[in-house]
Amino acid sequence: MRLVIVESPNKTAKIRGFLGPGYQVAASYGHVRDLPMSGDLAVGFAGGRVLPKYLPLERAGHALANLRRLADQAEEVLLATDPDREGEAIAWHLAEVLGERRYRRVVFNQITKPAVTAALANARLIDRHLVDAQQARRVLDRVVGWLVSPTLRRLGKDARSAGRVQSVALRLVAEREREIQRFTAAEYHVLAATLQKAGVTPAFVARLAQWKGEPLGQRLIDATVAERTVEWCRKQRFVVHACDRRERDRHPPPPFITATVQQAASVRLKLAPDATMKLLQSLFEGGHITYHRTDSVALAPESIQAARAIIAADFPAKYLPKQPVAHAAKSANAQEAHEAIRPTHPETGLEGPETLDASQRALYGLIWTRFVASQMATGRDQITTLDVACAPGTWNGGPMGVFRAKGRVVLFDGWRRLTGDDTEEVAKKKARKKKAGPAGATDTPDAEEEQDVELPLLTVGDALDLIALVSEKKSTKPPPRFTQASLIKRLERDGIGRPSTYANILKTILDRGYVQELKRLLHATDLGMAVTDFLVSHFAGSFIDLGYTARLEDDLDRIARGEVAWEKTVTDASFAVLDLAQRAGLRGNPLAG
Repeated sequence: MRLVIVESPNKTAKIRGFLGPGYQVAASYGHVRDLPMSGDLAVGFAGGRVLPKYLPLERAGHALANLRRLADQAEEVLLATDPDREGEAIAWHLAEVLGERRYRRVVFNQITKPAVTAALANARLIDRHLVDAQQARRVLDRVVGWLVSPTLRRLGKDARSAGRVQSVALRLVAEREREIQRFTAAEYHVLAATLQKAGVTPAFVARLAQWKGEPLGQRLIDATVAERTVEWCRKQRFVVHACDRRERDRHPPPPFITATVQQAASVRLKLAPDATMKLLQSLFEGGHITYHRTDSVALAPESIQAARAIIAADFPAKYLPKQPVAHAAKSANAQEAHEAIRPTHPETGLEGPETLDASQRALYGLIWTRFVASQMATGRDQITTLDVACAPGTWNGGPMGVFRAKGRVVLFDGWRRLTGDDTEEVAKKKARKKKAGPAGATDTPDAEEEQDVELPLLTVGDALDLIALVSEKKSTKPPPRFTQASLIKRLERDGIGRPSTYANILKTILDRGYVQELKRLLHATDLGMAVTDFLVSHFAGSFIDLGYTARLEDDLDRIARGEVAWEKTVTDASFAVLDLAQRAGLRGNPLAG
Protein backbone atom coordinates (compact mmCIF):
# COMPACT_ATOMS: atom_id res chain seq x y z
CA MET A 1 0.00 0.00 0.00
CA ARG A 2 1.18 3.52 -0.83
CA LEU A 3 -0.01 6.25 1.51
CA VAL A 4 -0.85 9.65 0.03
CA ILE A 5 -1.11 12.46 2.58
CA VAL A 6 -3.00 15.63 1.65
CA GLU A 7 -3.88 18.64 3.77
CA SER A 8 -7.65 18.76 3.56
CA PRO A 9 -10.06 15.86 4.18
CA ASN A 10 -12.26 17.36 1.44
CA LYS A 11 -9.75 16.11 -1.13
CA THR A 12 -9.37 12.53 0.03
CA ALA A 13 -12.41 10.88 -1.56
CA LYS A 14 -11.85 12.48 -4.98
CA ILE A 15 -8.14 11.61 -5.06
CA ARG A 16 -8.80 8.08 -3.78
CA GLY A 17 -11.19 7.62 -6.69
CA PHE A 18 -8.43 8.55 -9.13
CA LEU A 19 -5.85 6.13 -7.70
CA GLY A 20 -7.56 2.81 -7.11
CA PRO A 21 -7.12 0.08 -4.46
CA GLY A 22 -3.32 0.17 -4.21
CA TYR A 23 -3.41 3.55 -2.44
CA GLN A 24 -4.68 4.96 0.81
CA VAL A 25 -5.38 8.70 1.02
CA ALA A 26 -5.46 10.51 4.36
CA ALA A 27 -5.43 14.14 5.53
CA SER A 28 -3.15 16.01 7.91
CA TYR A 29 -5.84 18.68 8.46
CA GLY A 30 -3.33 21.41 7.67
CA HIS A 31 -0.24 22.11 9.79
CA VAL A 32 0.74 19.46 12.33
CA ARG A 33 3.24 21.53 14.31
CA ASP A 34 4.19 25.18 14.67
CA LEU A 35 5.96 27.73 16.81
CA PRO A 36 3.88 28.61 19.88
CA MET A 37 1.75 31.74 19.76
CA SER A 38 2.72 32.89 23.25
CA GLY A 39 5.00 32.04 26.15
CA ASP A 40 8.77 31.89 26.02
CA LEU A 41 10.53 32.69 22.81
CA ALA A 42 10.64 29.34 21.00
CA VAL A 43 13.58 30.16 18.76
CA GLY A 44 17.19 29.67 19.67
CA PHE A 45 20.11 31.62 18.18
CA ALA A 46 23.53 30.03 18.62
CA GLY A 47 26.72 29.98 16.59
CA GLY A 48 25.10 31.65 13.60
CA ARG A 49 22.32 29.09 13.55
CA VAL A 50 18.61 29.53 14.07
CA LEU A 51 16.97 26.77 16.08
CA PRO A 52 13.16 26.90 15.94
CA LYS A 53 11.48 24.90 18.68
CA TYR A 54 8.42 23.51 16.96
CA LEU A 55 5.62 21.97 19.00
CA PRO A 56 2.91 19.55 17.78
CA LEU A 57 -0.44 21.28 17.47
CA GLU A 58 -2.98 20.00 19.93
CA ARG A 59 -5.71 19.83 17.31
CA ALA A 60 -3.47 17.64 15.12
CA GLY A 61 -3.17 14.85 17.68
CA HIS A 62 -5.89 12.60 16.26
CA ALA A 63 -4.76 13.14 12.66
CA LEU A 64 -1.14 12.36 13.51
CA ALA A 65 -2.09 9.18 15.31
CA ASN A 66 -4.03 8.02 12.27
CA LEU A 67 -1.20 8.97 9.90
CA ARG A 68 1.35 7.07 12.00
CA ARG A 69 -0.83 3.96 11.94
CA LEU A 70 -1.27 4.14 8.16
CA ALA A 71 2.40 4.97 7.56
CA ASP A 72 3.43 1.85 9.49
CA GLN A 73 1.48 -0.20 6.95
CA ALA A 74 2.72 1.65 3.87
CA GLU A 75 5.51 0.71 1.54
CA GLU A 76 5.94 4.37 0.64
CA VAL A 77 4.58 7.68 1.96
CA LEU A 78 3.73 10.31 -0.65
CA LEU A 79 3.42 13.85 0.72
CA ALA A 80 0.85 15.58 -1.50
CA THR A 81 0.36 18.82 0.43
CA ASP A 82 -0.37 22.06 -1.40
CA PRO A 83 1.99 23.18 -4.20
CA ASP A 84 3.54 26.22 -2.50
CA ARG A 85 6.04 27.05 0.23
CA GLU A 86 3.50 26.48 2.96
CA GLY A 87 2.63 23.07 1.54
CA GLU A 88 6.32 22.22 1.19
CA ALA A 89 6.86 23.11 4.84
CA ILE A 90 3.89 21.00 5.94
CA ALA A 91 5.34 18.06 4.02
CA TRP A 92 8.67 18.56 5.80
CA HIS A 93 6.99 18.78 9.20
CA LEU A 94 5.09 15.57 8.46
CA ALA A 95 8.34 13.81 7.56
CA GLU A 96 9.93 15.07 10.77
CA VAL A 97 7.01 14.00 12.97
CA LEU A 98 6.32 10.62 11.37
CA GLY A 99 9.95 9.55 11.68
CA GLU A 100 12.34 7.58 9.49
CA ARG A 101 10.48 6.32 6.44
CA ARG A 102 10.68 6.56 2.69
CA TYR A 103 9.10 9.85 1.74
CA ARG A 104 8.46 11.34 -1.68
CA ARG A 105 6.98 14.74 -2.47
CA VAL A 106 4.03 14.87 -4.86
CA VAL A 107 2.90 18.18 -6.35
CA PHE A 108 -0.23 18.88 -8.40
CA ASN A 109 -1.97 22.20 -8.87
CA GLN A 110 -5.36 20.83 -9.87
CA ILE A 111 -7.35 17.90 -8.56
CA THR A 112 -8.01 16.04 -11.77
CA LYS A 113 -7.06 12.46 -12.64
CA PRO A 114 -4.44 13.40 -15.27
CA ALA A 115 -2.79 15.92 -12.94
CA VAL A 116 -2.73 13.59 -9.94
CA THR A 117 -1.46 10.55 -11.82
CA ALA A 118 1.21 12.65 -13.56
CA ALA A 119 2.34 14.00 -10.18
CA LEU A 120 2.67 10.48 -8.77
CA ALA A 121 4.80 9.49 -11.73
CA ASN A 122 7.10 12.48 -11.07
CA ALA A 123 7.45 12.31 -7.28
CA ARG A 124 10.52 14.10 -5.97
CA LEU A 125 12.38 14.89 -2.77
CA ILE A 126 11.26 17.66 -0.43
CA ASP A 127 12.65 21.02 -1.60
CA ARG A 128 14.56 22.33 1.41
CA HIS A 129 15.00 25.77 -0.15
CA LEU A 130 11.22 26.25 -0.18
CA VAL A 131 11.02 24.89 3.36
CA ASP A 132 13.74 27.29 4.52
CA ALA A 133 11.92 30.25 2.93
CA GLN A 134 8.74 29.30 4.81
CA GLN A 135 10.69 28.78 8.03
CA ALA A 136 12.34 32.18 7.65
CA ARG A 137 8.97 33.88 7.20
CA ARG A 138 7.41 32.03 10.13
CA VAL A 139 10.30 32.67 12.51
CA LEU A 140 10.52 36.36 11.60
CA ASP A 141 6.78 36.83 12.01
CA ARG A 142 6.93 35.25 15.46
CA VAL A 143 10.06 37.14 16.52
CA VAL A 144 8.56 40.49 15.53
CA GLY A 145 5.40 39.65 17.45
CA TRP A 146 7.28 38.46 20.53
CA LEU A 147 9.65 41.45 20.63
CA VAL A 148 7.35 44.28 19.61
CA SER A 149 4.03 43.38 21.22
CA PRO A 150 5.23 43.82 24.86
CA THR A 151 6.47 47.33 24.08
CA LEU A 152 3.27 48.15 22.22
CA ARG A 153 1.11 47.28 25.22
CA ARG A 154 2.42 50.39 26.95
CA LEU A 155 -0.28 52.18 24.96
CA GLY A 156 -2.95 50.35 26.93
CA LYS A 157 -4.66 46.99 27.10
CA ASP A 158 -6.40 47.46 23.75
CA ALA A 159 -3.09 47.64 21.88
CA ARG A 160 -2.65 43.90 21.87
CA SER A 161 -0.06 43.05 19.24
CA ALA A 162 1.93 43.98 16.17
CA GLY A 163 2.93 41.93 13.15
CA ARG A 164 5.59 42.11 10.49
CA VAL A 165 3.18 42.65 7.57
CA GLN A 166 -0.09 43.57 9.26
CA SER A 167 1.55 46.64 10.82
CA VAL A 168 2.61 47.89 7.38
CA ALA A 169 -0.92 47.37 6.06
CA LEU A 170 -2.25 49.29 9.06
CA ARG A 171 0.27 52.06 8.41
CA LEU A 172 -1.03 52.51 4.87
CA VAL A 173 -4.60 52.91 6.15
CA ALA A 174 -3.53 55.21 9.00
CA GLU A 175 -1.46 57.46 6.75
CA ARG A 176 -4.37 57.74 4.32
CA GLU A 177 -6.52 58.72 7.33
CA ARG A 178 -4.04 61.50 8.15
CA GLU A 179 -4.15 62.75 4.56
CA ILE A 180 -7.93 62.91 4.67
CA GLN A 181 -7.91 64.68 8.04
CA ARG A 182 -5.43 67.29 6.77
CA PHE A 183 -7.29 67.81 3.52
CA THR A 184 -9.10 71.10 2.98
CA ALA A 185 -11.50 71.30 0.05
CA ALA A 186 -10.93 74.14 -2.38
CA GLU A 187 -13.45 75.49 -4.82
CA TYR A 188 -12.55 75.84 -8.46
CA HIS A 189 -14.34 76.42 -11.73
CA VAL A 190 -14.10 74.67 -15.09
CA LEU A 191 -15.09 76.52 -18.24
CA ALA A 192 -17.02 74.29 -20.65
CA ALA A 193 -17.61 75.42 -24.22
CA THR A 194 -20.09 73.78 -26.59
CA LEU A 195 -18.69 74.17 -30.10
CA GLN A 196 -19.63 73.24 -33.64
CA LYS A 197 -18.41 73.64 -37.19
CA ALA A 198 -21.56 75.10 -38.66
CA GLY A 199 -23.46 72.77 -40.95
CA VAL A 200 -20.64 70.19 -40.94
CA THR A 201 -20.23 68.48 -37.55
CA PRO A 202 -22.30 67.76 -34.48
CA ALA A 203 -21.66 69.92 -31.43
CA PHE A 204 -19.07 68.81 -28.87
CA VAL A 205 -17.94 70.03 -25.46
CA ALA A 206 -14.40 71.23 -24.74
CA ARG A 207 -13.05 72.51 -21.43
CA LEU A 208 -10.51 75.23 -20.76
CA ALA A 209 -7.06 73.62 -20.46
CA GLN A 210 -4.63 76.53 -21.01
CA TRP A 211 -4.71 80.24 -20.35
CA LYS A 212 -2.12 82.77 -21.46
CA GLY A 213 0.17 80.03 -22.68
CA GLU A 214 0.23 78.08 -19.41
CA PRO A 215 -1.58 74.85 -18.54
CA LEU A 216 -4.15 75.37 -15.85
CA GLY A 217 -3.09 72.18 -14.07
CA GLN A 218 -4.37 72.38 -10.52
CA ARG A 219 -4.60 76.19 -10.52
CA LEU A 220 -7.96 77.15 -9.09
CA ILE A 221 -10.16 79.95 -10.40
CA ASP A 222 -12.48 81.86 -8.10
CA ALA A 223 -16.06 82.54 -9.14
CA THR A 224 -15.54 86.20 -10.07
CA VAL A 225 -12.56 85.47 -12.31
CA ALA A 226 -14.40 82.55 -13.88
CA GLU A 227 -17.44 84.66 -14.77
CA ARG A 228 -15.32 87.47 -16.16
CA THR A 229 -13.41 84.96 -18.29
CA VAL A 230 -16.68 83.51 -19.58
CA GLU A 231 -17.98 86.94 -20.58
CA TRP A 232 -14.70 87.81 -22.31
CA CYS A 233 -14.45 84.50 -24.18
CA ARG A 234 -18.01 84.73 -25.48
CA LYS A 235 -16.93 87.70 -27.58
CA GLN A 236 -13.90 86.00 -29.13
CA ARG A 237 -13.24 83.80 -32.16
CA PHE A 238 -12.82 80.03 -31.78
CA VAL A 239 -10.71 78.06 -34.27
CA VAL A 240 -9.22 74.59 -34.32
CA HIS A 241 -5.73 74.79 -32.82
CA ALA A 242 -4.76 71.10 -33.07
CA CYS A 243 -6.47 67.83 -33.94
CA ASP A 244 -4.83 64.52 -33.13
CA ARG A 245 -6.41 61.18 -33.97
CA ARG A 246 -4.65 57.93 -33.20
CA GLU A 247 -5.43 54.33 -32.44
CA ARG A 248 -4.65 52.55 -29.19
CA ASP A 249 -4.51 48.84 -28.44
CA ARG A 250 -6.36 47.41 -25.47
CA HIS A 251 -4.63 44.16 -24.62
CA PRO A 252 -6.55 41.36 -22.90
CA PRO A 253 -6.05 41.13 -19.14
CA PRO A 254 -4.03 38.21 -17.75
CA PRO A 255 -5.81 35.36 -15.97
CA PHE A 256 -6.30 35.76 -12.25
CA ILE A 257 -3.67 35.35 -9.58
CA THR A 258 -4.47 35.33 -5.86
CA ALA A 259 -4.26 39.09 -5.41
CA THR A 260 -6.26 40.02 -8.51
CA VAL A 261 -9.06 37.52 -7.94
CA GLN A 262 -9.53 38.94 -4.44
CA GLN A 263 -9.71 42.44 -5.88
CA ALA A 264 -12.16 41.43 -8.61
CA ALA A 265 -14.40 39.49 -6.22
CA SER A 266 -14.46 42.47 -3.87
CA VAL A 267 -15.39 44.95 -6.62
CA ARG A 268 -17.75 42.74 -8.65
CA LEU A 269 -19.25 40.36 -6.10
CA LYS A 270 -18.88 42.46 -2.92
CA LEU A 271 -17.00 39.60 -1.27
CA ALA A 272 -14.53 40.15 1.56
CA PRO A 273 -11.10 38.65 0.80
CA ASP A 274 -11.41 35.97 3.48
CA ALA A 275 -14.77 34.89 2.04
CA THR A 276 -13.20 34.79 -1.43
CA MET A 277 -10.36 32.58 -0.19
CA LYS A 278 -12.80 30.14 1.41
CA LEU A 279 -14.77 29.89 -1.82
CA LEU A 280 -11.58 29.42 -3.81
CA GLN A 281 -10.53 26.64 -1.44
CA SER A 282 -13.83 24.86 -1.95
CA LEU A 283 -13.58 25.21 -5.74
CA PHE A 284 -10.04 23.85 -5.71
CA GLU A 285 -10.86 20.94 -3.44
CA GLY A 286 -13.83 20.13 -5.62
CA GLY A 287 -11.53 19.86 -8.62
CA HIS A 288 -13.10 22.84 -10.39
CA ILE A 289 -10.17 25.28 -10.50
CA THR A 290 -6.39 25.13 -10.35
CA TYR A 291 -4.54 25.96 -7.15
CA HIS A 292 -5.62 29.37 -5.93
CA ARG A 293 -2.53 30.53 -4.05
CA THR A 294 -0.37 31.68 -6.93
CA ASP A 295 1.35 34.78 -8.26
CA SER A 296 1.95 33.41 -11.75
CA VAL A 297 -0.09 34.35 -14.82
CA ALA A 298 1.24 31.38 -16.80
CA LEU A 299 -1.18 28.88 -18.35
CA ALA A 300 -0.53 25.27 -19.30
CA PRO A 301 -0.46 24.68 -23.08
CA GLU A 302 -3.49 22.38 -22.93
CA SER A 303 -5.52 25.01 -21.08
CA ILE A 304 -4.62 27.63 -23.68
CA GLN A 305 -5.82 25.30 -26.39
CA ALA A 306 -9.06 24.76 -24.46
CA ALA A 307 -9.62 28.52 -24.24
CA ARG A 308 -8.90 28.95 -27.95
CA ALA A 309 -11.36 26.17 -28.78
CA ILE A 310 -14.08 28.00 -26.81
CA ILE A 311 -13.31 31.28 -28.57
CA ALA A 312 -13.33 29.60 -31.99
CA ALA A 313 -16.68 27.95 -31.29
CA ASP A 314 -18.49 30.89 -29.66
CA PHE A 315 -17.13 34.01 -31.39
CA PRO A 316 -16.46 35.20 -34.96
CA ALA A 317 -13.02 34.34 -36.33
CA LYS A 318 -11.57 37.81 -35.70
CA TYR A 319 -11.79 37.27 -31.94
CA LEU A 320 -9.30 34.40 -32.02
CA PRO A 321 -5.67 35.60 -32.25
CA LYS A 322 -3.43 33.80 -34.72
CA GLN A 323 -1.07 32.89 -31.89
CA PRO A 324 -1.78 32.19 -28.19
CA VAL A 325 -1.55 35.28 -25.98
CA ALA A 326 1.48 35.34 -23.67
CA HIS A 327 1.16 37.36 -20.46
CA ALA A 328 4.22 38.66 -18.65
CA ALA A 329 4.46 38.05 -14.91
CA LYS A 330 4.27 41.19 -12.78
CA SER A 331 6.61 39.68 -10.22
CA ALA A 332 10.07 38.30 -10.86
CA ASN A 333 9.45 35.98 -7.93
CA ALA A 334 6.57 34.03 -9.42
CA GLN A 335 8.80 31.03 -10.02
CA GLU A 336 7.25 28.67 -7.51
CA ALA A 337 3.67 28.88 -8.76
CA HIS A 338 2.59 26.47 -11.45
CA GLU A 339 -0.25 28.32 -13.17
CA ALA A 340 -2.67 31.15 -12.90
CA ILE A 341 -6.11 30.47 -11.42
CA ARG A 342 -8.26 28.90 -14.13
CA PRO A 343 -11.08 26.37 -14.57
CA THR A 344 -9.90 22.76 -14.74
CA HIS A 345 -12.72 21.91 -17.17
CA PRO A 346 -13.45 25.15 -19.05
CA GLU A 347 -15.60 23.29 -21.55
CA THR A 348 -18.35 23.17 -18.90
CA GLY A 349 -18.94 26.85 -19.63
CA LEU A 350 -19.53 30.01 -17.63
CA GLU A 351 -22.00 28.40 -15.21
CA GLY A 352 -19.66 25.58 -14.27
CA PRO A 353 -20.72 22.21 -12.86
CA GLU A 354 -24.29 21.82 -11.60
CA THR A 355 -22.97 20.91 -8.15
CA LEU A 356 -21.86 24.48 -7.44
CA ASP A 357 -23.93 26.63 -5.11
CA ALA A 358 -24.80 30.25 -5.98
CA SER A 359 -21.71 31.80 -4.36
CA GLN A 360 -19.35 29.27 -5.89
CA ARG A 361 -20.96 29.72 -9.30
CA ALA A 362 -20.59 33.50 -9.18
CA LEU A 363 -16.88 33.28 -8.38
CA TYR A 364 -16.34 30.44 -10.84
CA GLY A 365 -17.98 32.54 -13.57
CA LEU A 366 -15.60 35.40 -12.80
CA ILE A 367 -12.61 33.05 -13.11
CA TRP A 368 -13.91 31.39 -16.28
CA THR A 369 -14.60 34.72 -17.97
CA ARG A 370 -11.16 36.15 -17.17
CA PHE A 371 -9.49 32.91 -18.29
CA VAL A 372 -11.18 32.88 -21.70
CA ALA A 373 -10.82 36.65 -22.19
CA SER A 374 -7.08 36.38 -21.51
CA GLN A 375 -6.71 34.45 -24.78
CA MET A 376 -8.96 36.65 -26.93
CA ALA A 377 -7.92 39.22 -29.52
CA THR A 378 -6.59 42.65 -28.60
CA GLY A 379 -9.15 45.45 -28.75
CA ARG A 380 -8.56 48.71 -30.56
CA ASP A 381 -9.81 52.20 -29.74
CA GLN A 382 -9.72 55.46 -31.63
CA ILE A 383 -8.58 58.39 -29.49
CA THR A 384 -9.22 61.93 -30.70
CA THR A 385 -7.85 65.04 -28.98
CA LEU A 386 -9.18 68.40 -30.13
CA ASP A 387 -7.58 71.67 -29.03
CA VAL A 388 -9.60 74.79 -29.80
CA ALA A 389 -8.02 78.25 -29.69
CA CYS A 390 -9.94 81.08 -28.09
CA ALA A 391 -8.88 84.51 -29.40
CA PRO A 392 -6.04 83.20 -31.59
CA GLY A 393 -2.99 85.44 -31.94
CA THR A 394 -3.81 87.65 -28.95
CA TRP A 395 -1.23 86.30 -26.46
CA ASN A 396 2.39 86.44 -27.64
CA GLY A 397 1.23 85.41 -31.07
CA GLY A 398 -0.75 82.47 -29.76
CA PRO A 399 -4.25 81.98 -28.38
CA MET A 400 -5.35 83.54 -25.13
CA GLY A 401 -7.00 80.25 -24.14
CA VAL A 402 -7.08 76.65 -25.33
CA PHE A 403 -10.15 74.49 -24.83
CA ARG A 404 -9.58 70.73 -25.02
CA ALA A 405 -11.80 67.73 -25.69
CA LYS A 406 -10.76 64.07 -25.62
CA GLY A 407 -12.95 61.35 -27.08
CA ARG A 408 -12.71 57.59 -27.36
CA VAL A 409 -14.46 55.31 -29.81
CA VAL A 410 -14.21 51.53 -29.81
CA LEU A 411 -13.07 50.34 -33.24
CA PHE A 412 -12.85 46.68 -32.27
CA ASP A 413 -13.96 45.38 -28.90
CA GLY A 414 -11.81 42.22 -28.93
CA TRP A 415 -11.77 40.57 -25.50
CA ARG A 416 -14.28 43.15 -24.29
CA ARG A 417 -16.90 41.33 -26.36
CA LEU A 418 -16.91 38.79 -23.52
CA THR A 419 -16.26 40.92 -20.45
CA GLY A 420 -17.33 44.41 -21.40
CA ASP A 421 -14.95 47.26 -20.68
CA ASP A 422 -15.26 46.66 -16.98
CA THR A 423 -11.88 45.89 -15.54
CA GLU A 424 -11.65 46.44 -11.79
CA GLU A 425 -10.05 49.84 -12.35
CA VAL A 426 -12.86 50.99 -14.65
CA ALA A 427 -15.53 49.67 -12.26
CA LYS A 428 -13.99 51.47 -9.30
CA LYS A 429 -13.60 54.70 -11.27
CA LYS A 430 -17.26 54.62 -12.26
CA ALA A 431 -18.29 53.97 -8.67
CA ARG A 432 -16.19 56.89 -7.40
CA LYS A 433 -17.64 59.24 -10.01
CA LYS A 434 -21.17 58.18 -9.14
CA LYS A 435 -20.55 58.83 -5.45
CA ALA A 436 -18.40 61.96 -5.69
CA GLY A 437 -20.22 63.70 -8.50
CA PRO A 438 -18.82 65.17 -11.71
CA ALA A 439 -15.47 66.06 -10.16
CA GLY A 440 -14.75 62.41 -9.44
CA ALA A 441 -12.49 61.41 -6.57
CA THR A 442 -9.59 63.68 -7.48
CA ASP A 443 -9.02 67.22 -8.63
CA THR A 444 -7.76 66.25 -12.11
CA PRO A 445 -8.91 68.91 -14.61
CA ASP A 446 -11.87 67.67 -16.61
CA ALA A 447 -10.16 68.89 -19.79
CA GLU A 448 -7.82 65.89 -19.53
CA GLU A 449 -10.56 63.31 -18.99
CA GLU A 450 -11.24 60.93 -21.85
CA GLN A 451 -14.93 60.77 -22.72
CA ASP A 452 -16.71 57.92 -24.48
CA VAL A 453 -17.79 60.12 -27.39
CA GLU A 454 -16.81 60.42 -31.04
CA LEU A 455 -15.26 63.78 -31.82
CA PRO A 456 -15.22 65.16 -35.35
CA LEU A 457 -12.03 65.10 -37.41
CA LEU A 458 -11.32 68.76 -38.06
CA THR A 459 -8.56 70.75 -39.75
CA VAL A 460 -6.30 73.22 -38.00
CA GLY A 461 -7.68 76.69 -38.64
CA ASP A 462 -11.31 75.61 -39.03
CA ALA A 463 -13.63 78.25 -37.59
CA LEU A 464 -16.07 77.02 -34.94
CA ASP A 465 -19.30 78.49 -33.66
CA LEU A 466 -19.67 78.91 -29.90
CA ILE A 467 -23.05 77.45 -29.02
CA ALA A 468 -22.70 77.87 -25.25
CA LEU A 469 -20.07 78.69 -22.63
CA VAL A 470 -20.62 78.04 -18.93
CA SER A 471 -18.62 77.97 -15.74
CA GLU A 472 -18.95 74.71 -13.78
CA LYS A 473 -18.37 75.05 -10.05
CA LYS A 474 -16.42 72.17 -8.52
CA SER A 475 -14.28 71.40 -5.50
CA THR A 476 -11.24 69.26 -4.92
CA LYS A 477 -11.77 65.90 -3.28
CA PRO A 478 -9.65 64.20 -0.62
CA PRO A 479 -7.71 61.08 -1.54
CA PRO A 480 -10.07 58.10 -1.54
CA ARG A 481 -10.13 55.75 1.41
CA PHE A 482 -8.84 52.28 0.86
CA THR A 483 -11.26 49.47 0.27
CA GLN A 484 -10.15 45.94 0.98
CA ALA A 485 -9.62 45.52 -2.76
CA SER A 486 -7.55 48.68 -3.22
CA LEU A 487 -5.44 47.92 -0.12
CA ILE A 488 -4.65 44.48 -1.52
CA LYS A 489 -3.72 46.12 -4.82
CA ARG A 490 -1.36 48.49 -2.99
CA LEU A 491 0.26 45.66 -1.01
CA GLU A 492 0.72 43.68 -4.20
CA ARG A 493 2.13 46.67 -6.08
CA ASP A 494 4.70 47.40 -3.37
CA GLY A 495 5.69 43.75 -2.94
CA ILE A 496 4.56 43.60 0.68
CA GLY A 497 3.63 40.16 2.02
CA ARG A 498 2.37 37.27 -0.06
CA PRO A 499 -0.97 37.28 -1.89
CA SER A 500 -2.10 34.19 0.01
CA THR A 501 -1.77 36.12 3.30
CA TYR A 502 -3.68 39.27 2.33
CA ALA A 503 -7.07 38.01 3.44
CA ASN A 504 -5.75 37.09 6.88
CA ILE A 505 -3.86 40.39 7.21
CA LEU A 506 -7.03 42.40 6.56
CA LYS A 507 -9.06 40.23 8.89
CA THR A 508 -6.48 40.70 11.65
CA ILE A 509 -6.37 44.50 11.58
CA LEU A 510 -10.18 44.59 11.47
CA ASP A 511 -10.65 42.06 14.28
CA ARG A 512 -8.19 43.87 16.54
CA GLY A 513 -10.05 47.12 16.18
CA TYR A 514 -7.18 48.91 14.46
CA VAL A 515 -9.31 49.47 11.35
CA GLN A 516 -13.07 49.79 10.91
CA GLU A 517 -14.96 49.09 7.69
CA LEU A 518 -17.87 51.43 7.01
CA LYS A 519 -19.78 51.18 3.73
CA ARG A 520 -16.91 49.08 2.36
CA LEU A 521 -14.36 51.81 3.13
CA LEU A 522 -11.49 51.28 5.59
CA HIS A 523 -11.14 53.81 8.42
CA ALA A 524 -8.22 53.76 10.82
CA THR A 525 -9.54 53.93 14.39
CA ASP A 526 -7.98 56.05 17.14
CA LEU A 527 -6.36 52.88 18.43
CA GLY A 528 -4.99 52.06 14.98
CA MET A 529 -3.58 55.57 14.63
CA ALA A 530 -1.94 55.36 18.06
CA VAL A 531 -0.43 51.95 17.28
CA THR A 532 0.95 53.21 13.96
CA ASP A 533 2.42 56.36 15.53
CA PHE A 534 4.12 54.27 18.23
CA LEU A 535 5.58 51.77 15.77
CA VAL A 536 6.80 54.45 13.37
CA SER A 537 8.45 56.43 16.18
CA HIS A 538 10.26 53.38 17.64
CA PHE A 539 10.78 50.97 14.74
CA ALA A 540 11.54 53.20 11.76
CA GLY A 541 14.07 51.55 9.47
CA SER A 542 12.74 48.13 10.34
CA PHE A 543 9.60 46.09 9.66
CA ILE A 544 7.26 49.10 9.82
CA ASP A 545 8.84 50.64 6.71
CA LEU A 546 7.33 49.77 3.33
CA GLY A 547 10.68 49.55 1.57
CA TYR A 548 12.20 47.36 4.27
CA THR A 549 9.30 44.93 4.16
CA ALA A 550 9.43 44.68 0.37
CA ARG A 551 13.20 44.06 0.45
CA LEU A 552 12.70 41.32 3.00
CA GLU A 553 10.18 39.67 0.68
CA ASP A 554 12.89 39.69 -1.98
CA ASP A 555 15.27 38.05 0.50
CA LEU A 556 12.71 35.32 1.20
CA ASP A 557 12.37 34.69 -2.52
CA ARG A 558 16.13 34.45 -2.83
CA ILE A 559 16.12 31.87 -0.03
CA ALA A 560 13.47 29.91 -1.94
CA ARG A 561 15.77 29.91 -4.97
CA GLY A 562 18.71 28.70 -2.88
CA GLU A 563 20.70 31.90 -3.40
CA VAL A 564 21.15 32.93 0.24
CA ALA A 565 21.17 31.17 3.62
CA TRP A 566 17.97 31.57 5.56
CA GLU A 567 19.64 31.58 8.99
CA LYS A 568 21.76 34.68 8.31
CA THR A 569 18.76 36.56 6.95
CA VAL A 570 16.66 35.67 9.99
CA THR A 571 19.45 36.36 12.49
CA ASP A 572 20.28 39.80 11.07
CA ALA A 573 16.64 40.86 10.88
CA SER A 574 15.77 39.49 14.34
CA PHE A 575 18.61 41.22 16.18
CA ALA A 576 17.92 44.49 14.38
CA VAL A 577 14.34 44.38 15.67
CA LEU A 578 15.61 43.39 19.15
CA ASP A 579 17.85 46.46 19.29
CA LEU A 580 14.92 48.76 18.47
CA ALA A 581 12.62 46.93 20.90
CA GLN A 582 15.09 47.40 23.75
CA ARG A 583 15.30 51.10 22.97
CA ALA A 584 11.50 51.17 23.08
CA GLY A 585 11.50 49.68 26.59
CA LEU A 586 11.82 45.90 26.18
CA ARG A 587 13.72 44.46 29.12
CA GLY A 588 16.34 41.80 28.72
CA ASN A 589 17.46 39.92 25.63
CA PRO A 590 15.05 37.08 24.74
CA LEU A 591 17.28 36.10 21.81
CA ALA A 592 20.36 35.45 23.94
CA GLY A 593 21.74 31.94 23.62
